[in-house]
Amino acid sequence: MPELPEVENVIRSLVKKLIGKKIIAVGVLTPSIVYNRYDFVELVQDKYITNLERRGKYIIIRLDNGNLLIHLRMTGKLLFDGIISKHTHVKFDFNNGHYLLYNDVRKFGRISYLNNEELEFYLATKVGLEPALMDYEDFKNKLSKKNGPIKKNLLDQTIIAGIGNIYADEILFASGLHPVFETKCLLEKDFFALYTNIREILEKATIAGGSTIRDYVNGDGTAGKYQDTHKVYGRGGKVCNCCGCILEKTKVAGRTSVYCPVCQRIR
Repeated sequence: MPELPEVENVIRSLVKKLIGKKIIAVGVLTPSIVYNRYDFVELVQDKYITNLERRGKYIIIRLDNGNLLIHLRMTGKLLFDGIISKHTHVKFDFNNGHYLLYNDVRKFGRISYLNNEELEFYLATKVGLEPALMDYEDFKNKLSKKNGPIKKNLLDQTIIAGIGNIYADEILFASGLHPVFETKCLLEKDFFALYTNIREILEKATIAGGSTIRDYVNGDGTAGKYQDTHKVYGRGGKVCNCCGCILEKTKVAGRTSVYCPVCQRIR
């Protein structure tokens, strides 16, 4: 699933290509992908794109009247002048002859049209702290109120926005925390380590273009490179690069978690 670094790279690859373009036609090939499906085309057609933004894992395409809110989910892709295939579900045609495709093998992604008030209400109620902008005390206060395994709470988008399974594993390893460690037992040093590593790892991953595990690419079709530096994610049964121990796997909140039993002991 594309997480914050991947979504940010999609936006960076598309922003200069899309700003100022007029959407002259919208083809909805798979109606279940879009909300407001019955009037989606009418709401979006003939609008100009004014900006692209990201909040957590969401892509926001600002229009001169309203907004497109896009969640790529598992396998969604936005491709500029991409190849139309059986996995193409929405097509936006522009006034300069170019187009934008929404492709999605598993069809889990969603595209919504929201006016400004609807968008701001949704983001305020559904999307948590933005990692690069969050204040340490806000982060600590919000996380300290939660119970359950720390991995579960890192995945909760209403607490911190943008972290998924890949970066949760990497952040916990860098912080020396076992994925099932109870959030209520975190010490001051743990909060600070998490705060620091969340910001640093997501920034490094963004600079590297994100992580391409299976089929992630940005809007130009370019794959990420951060997967080459993963310390634990996807490496269950392999040797820990830090201590030489064999990395183990467990399930947390229904997600497979890889960790080092030595570097991430449960205290």
